[in-house]
Amino acid sequence: MKRLAFIASLLLGLGLVAGPAAASGPDQLDPVRPSAAGEKQCSWKWKTRKVVKWVHRDGRLKRVVRFRKVRVRVCRVVPPADPARLGVKAYEFGFTLSAKSLTAGDTIVELNNRGEDAHDLHIQRVGGGEELSTPETGPGEQNRIRFTTTPGSYRLWCSLPNHAAWGMDTTFNAG
Repeated sequence: MKRLAFIASLLLGLGLVAGPAAASGPDQLDPVRPSAAGEKQCSWKWKTRKVVKWVHRDGRLKRVVRFRKVRVRVCRVVPPADPARLGVKAYEFGFTLSAKSLTAGDTIVELNNRGEDAHDLHIQRVGGGEELSTPETGPGEQNRIRFTTTPGSYRLWCSLPNHAAWGMDTTFNAG
C-alpha cells in the first residue's frame, strides 16, 4: 500500500512540475512577444503559505506551524503606452522643436509661447490631410493639441499675418 501511495505521489509531483512548463496558450507569459495595451500579462511567483497542523505527541495534541513555498500565478493588465510628446517653443518669428522626429500614434503637441507677440500653431500632414490648430496663444501661455499621427512628415506654422513668411514654418517626421 505504501508503494502504491509513493508511486501516485511521484506521478502527481512530475505532473505538477511538467504541467506549467508544458502548458502553452495566450495567457502564458511570452517574453519575446510584447503585450498589447489592455492585454493581461501573467507570470509565476513564489509565495509562502502558512500551514497549521495539529499532531499527537506524547498523548497530547500539539500545534505545529510550517511555512510552505507555493507557486502562484500573478496576472496584471498592461497599461496603454504613453503618447508621444512634441514641445514647440514659439518666439519672435521662429519655432524650436524638442525633437525633429517621433513615433507615430497618439501624439501631444504643446505650444509654449516665449515671444512678446501672440502666436498660434497649425499642423497638417505634408501632402494633404486634416488641419489642426491651437487658439491664439498670448505671451507666456501654453496650448496643447492631441491627435493621432501616421508615418510621414507634418508641417507646423503660425497663421498670423506674415509670421509664416518671416520664419514661423517648420516640419517634423512621425514614424
